[in-house]
Formats: sequence, structure tokens, C-alpha cells
Amino acid sequence: MQLQARLIDDLLDLTRIAKGKLQLTLERVDANALVRDAIEIASSAIAAKKLHVSTEFDATRSYILGDSIRLQQVFWNLINNAVKFTPSGGQIAIRTSNDDAGHFHFEIRDNGIGIERARLDSLFTPFEQADASVSRQFGGLGLGLAISKHLVGLHSGTIKAKSRGRSFGATFEVTLDTVPEGVGRTDRDSRTRKHPSKALRILLVEDHRDTRRTLSRLLTHFGHEVFAADNIQSAMKIVASGNIDVLLCDIGLPDGSGYEVISQIRQKRPIKAVALTGFGTEEDVRRSKEAGFDFHLVKPVDLHELQTVLGRFGA
Repeated sequence: MQLQARLIDDLLDLTRIAKGKLQLTLERVDANALVRDAIEIASSAIAAKKLHVSTEFDATRSYILGDSIRLQQVFWNLINNAVKFTPSGGQIAIRTSNDDAGHFHFEIRDNGIGIERARLDSLFTPFEQADASVSRQFGGLGLGLAISKHLVGLHSGTIKAKSRGRSFGATFEVTLDTVPEGVGRTDRDSRTRKHPSKALRILLVEDHRDTRRTLSRLLTHFGHEVFAADNIQSAMKIVASGNIDVLLCDIGLPDGSGYEVISQIRQKRPIKAVALTGFGTEEDVRRSKEAGFDFHLVKPVDLHELQTVLGRFGA
């Protein structure tokens, strides 16, 4: 299910790119911090393969004008690729640095399966991977690198890959412009909403551990206070212990459904609520509204859409 959700998410991103509808919200962000967050998100996969990951955050100028969510997506894609193509017990080295012109450089190097030199040029083309045997062994559609290249390009940066060939590992490098102190936030797309003016106390009810963990970190990054639960019982304990402004709730839960969560909470107090579900038919939306949810978001959740919804609650 996790792989399927990731593939769907990549295909949706590719569709937005093709239609020119991928939206960016640009602000002054610390690229070092985004890399650290991406490593943390990938930590369970790193631990599962017992990989040795070394980090050097040598970039003293690390603030850039960028979309924090989309740049974190780039760094996570590259880290995830290194994890995927490095054998158990292998090594990954991550480093940030500045050049003489003050650019921010991100480099990730692994001792994994490597890339044939003849295929380096097509590596960032949609639906391309190193070769057919790689697709069969590791899965995926080869979309992550294509999307990453486009996202880096939208930030006026560059991304490139290097490898001496199969069995020699691979190195990926991202270069981005840094910004001086005092450069603030701007919207590249007028349809993009600003961050909420008010920090919200959010109860996130989601039984999928990685989804719960990732959303919790992103919502915290947006400036909200997040309380997480993986079932109805723990969710209601959190509700009883303090005031919650917004409920973000998965519909399918191990001990019931999100409809029961919103019903029980609404019996106690009014609350803003967003349903998170893999189903988005008119009937699904109608049922969510009738149960008491204000919004119905289909997984994989579009983070900019989620920000827009939370912005309405925090205005």
C-alpha cells in the first residue's frame, strides 16, 4: 500500500508538472534543516537495512528562497534512492557545503549498485531507471528523479548524477542559490495560499505509522502543535486531556472508523474536522459531510491543499 501510494503521488506530481500547475510557495528556509528532516523521515528505512549514514553539515550559508515542502521532497527522493539501491550494511555519506560564490551544495554518495555511464543522461527522464533488471528488482516507475530535477529547476538550481559504473555506487549533487539576511517570503503562484496566521492545536488520527510520522513532522514545521493517535481510543483520551482546534482523521481505523471519532467529539464540543481517506467519490464526500467533517481530502494528501484548508481554520 505504501509503494502504491507513492507511485500515485508521483504520477499526480508528474501530471501537475506536464500541465504547468505545480504550485510553489517561496520563503526563506534553512536547507540544512530540510536535509536533516528528510534524513529523519527516512530513518526507519535506513535502520531496516542497517546502513551506515555519515553526515557533514559544512554549509555555513544555508538559507535559500524556496518551497520547503518541495525541496524536502527532493532531498528525501535522493536519500530514499540511496537507501533503495545500497545493500544491507552499506554506506551512505551526506554532505552540505558552500562554494566560493556562496551557493548551497547538497551531496549524497553511496556504495550501492551504481549506474552505467551510458544511462546517466537519461536518468532524469520520466519512466526511466538504470535498466530493466533494476525496475524488476527494486520496483518503481523512475519518476522520483524526473520530478526532483523539475523541482530543482523551478528553484533555479541544478541536479546531476555521477557514477563510475555498475557496482561502483552513485553520487547525486544539488546546487541552489543562497539568499542574504532579510530576504523574505513571496508567492510564485498567486493561487498559493499563505501559511496560517494562527498556530493550531491539531489532533492527527492515522493508523499508518510512516504517514502519521511524516504528517506530524510537516504540520509541526508549519508551526502547529500536533497530537497524534493511531486508533479511536487513544484519540478520545487526547480530546479529553485538552483543547483541540482541528481534527485530521483517517476514515479506516483498526478499532472503528473516522466517522465514529468525529461523532464522539462533536457530542462534546464543536470542532473543525478534515477527513483523510483513499476514496474520493461523490458518495464518499457526501458521507464525510454528513458525519460532520468540514473537508474531505483524498490520499495521498496534497500538502498545499492541506495548508490551504488549515489556513481557513487559522485565519
